Amino acid sequence: MSSSAVSIVLVGVGGYGNAYVNALLDAPDTAAFSIAGVVDPFPEGCRRLPELRALGNPFYADLASFYREHTADLAVVSSPIAWHCEHTCLALDHGTHVLCEKPLCATTGQAATMREARDRAGRFVAVGYQWSFNEATQRLKRDILAGRLGRPRRLRTLVLWPRDAGYYARNDWAGALRDSQGRWVLDSPVNNATAHYLHNMFYAIGPAPDRSAVPVRVQAELYRANPITNYDTGACRVVTDTEVELLFYSSHAVDVQRGPEYVFEFEKAVVTYSPKDAAIMARFADGSVRQYGDPNRDGMKKLRDCLAAARGEGTIACGIEAASSQTLCMNGMQLSGGPVSEFPPGMVCARGRGGARVTYGSGLADVLSTCWERGCLPSELGVAWAKAGREVHVAGPEFRFPPDGS
Repeated sequence: MSSSAVSIVLVGVGGYGNAYVNALLDAPDTAAFSIAGVVDPFPEGCRRLPELRALGNPFYADLASFYREHTADLAVVSSPIAWHCEHTCLALDHGTHVLCEKPLCATTGQAATMREARDRAGRFVAVGYQWSFNEATQRLKRDILAGRLGRPRRLRTLVLWPRDAGYYARNDWAGALRDSQGRWVLDSPVNNATAHYLHNMFYAIGPAPDRSAVPVRVQAELYRANPITNYDTGACRVVTDTEVELLFYSSHAVDVQRGPEYVFEFEKAVVTYSPKDAAIMARFADGSVRQYGDPNRDGMKKLRDCLAAARGEGTIACGIEAASSQTLCMNGMQLSGGPVSEFPPGMVCARGRGGARVTYGSGLADVLSTCWERGCLPSELGVAWAKAGREVHVAGPEFRFPPDGS
């Protein structure tokens, strides 16, 4: 390895951590980094575990044990949500930069703790929302910041991704408010699988290249069809600090897959994205069209950017400040839409068997799609089962989740 090689500790190599393992093992330039160690109490979840072991990398069940014997320049944290704060802060306390996988964490209090640890350490914390690092998103954001699209008016995003029984049975925290040890998780489509797309709305209209717009008011409706403690379906209306309306619709309790799709309305243009187009498109009032590219391309640019930043080259597009808006909004949603409403028994259906069994709400995909198209919430559509949430003000240091600080 060259003297400029960045040493990496991989924290979590199962689940999404497999993507980072693949990126490193298949990297064309292996001289740019070295793997200092692997931390995972259950490394069997790594699909390329034999290759990792063959490299002679030391394995540890916990991060503290790694630091008793080694150091690293960069920690790639892909551990469960409940551990993001603890693992990030521990790495920072040992002088290590961090790439923490999305979402940032479970609560606004944890976000503040991570920010304070970063500032003490003088190291960076990147958050793995890959769309934010992608060139297509960056090109769009540059045009927004330059005023080429005019002021943002309303942003709407829809993500309908069915998830089966195996998804919810894969660990002790899927769909849960807390894990089995009592740590906050707040796992839901909004704080896990589709968190990218809520974050993306805040990020796109943020006031600086590495900042997001900030929510100030949140109204949400939360529902579930699956036997979980949190929600599998969420819809929300958010007003930002610049009085822009954001609408987000996300569900795992559906029988069709759709999205992510978005429509961002500006004074001078309408920006759209859908998997069918595979590109971000801006259609201007004068009839012209601009294509920005596919935000799903090059999902590991975030890792390369962090390796460069650890060498003192380049900047981080998405850090704690940018990612905190999703956390703040998601916490506001929990308070606004809680307690979670159960879909009526006659509405709940299922298909498949065993781990492939998908529990879903009959007609739910159509309702959410209509809401997205009209810019309303299910309760405003007049749906019989819908329950309006209260408006929650999330602006300022006085907002806390949970309110009692537990």
